[in-house]
Amino acid sequence: MATITGRAKRYDGLPIDYVLIFRWKDGKCLGKSIPNNAGNWLYKYDTNMIVGITYVADGCEPITHGPYEFVVQV
Repeated sequence: MATITGRAKRYDGLPIDYVLIFRWKDGKCLGKSIPNNAGNWLYKYDTNMIVGITYVADGCEPITHGPYEFVVQV
């Protein structure tokens, strides 16, 4: 098992509403993470994948980054 982590805050310093992790190839949503009060979020995965990460906050346009390749280290 491996973990992707990040921190995401809005322009006013509050944490964003949620983070979506999706498979880059076809856009399938793989998971959702809700940040804590500091904006820290995490997503656990158990297989190699190439993904995009979308940050969503009420009143703001969604922002997507990627593609990222994550590899499980054994």
